[in-house]
Amino acid sequence: MQLMQATTSFEADGTGAERPVVLVVDDHPAILDMLSWMLYFHGYQPVCVANGQEALEWMKNALHTGQYPEAILLDLFMPVMDGTHFLLSLRDCWTNPVPIPPVILLTVDKSNHDHLACSDVLLKPFHIRDLCERLKRINRKELSSW
Repeated sequence: MQLMQATTSFEADGTGAERPVVLVVDDHPAILDMLSWMLYFHGYQPVCVANGQEALEWMKNALHTGQYPEAILLDLFMPVMDGTHFLLSLRDCWTNPVPIPPVILLTVDKSNHDHLACSDVLLKPFHIRDLCERLKRINRKELSSW
């Protein structure tokens, strides 16, 4: 799957307002499509990639492109590079002056994921309302820490 930046799918909405970027990392096109539309309609700018390797490359350029994400929605099981290896690689190579964005793990695996140190875990299948609430909670935490 090609790297799909939502900026090409969802052009400016005419309001002139900047939408917070959310990076979505999942190998299922239907999930990427659904999350992309949901995020857009809830005021976010989705950027979708199909695996951890694409996400890692995108994150390395995030500050240079001006699309630093407010959050990362991360699938755990993907080909090429899974969510666990993405997180380990991102943390190992992170040299940017800003912290790594909060990560919400999206998974069917009901085991304990504390070792991944994600901000939150959302079990698939999940309700869109639950995802939106968690994104809002992350946003409030980020604002209060400034």
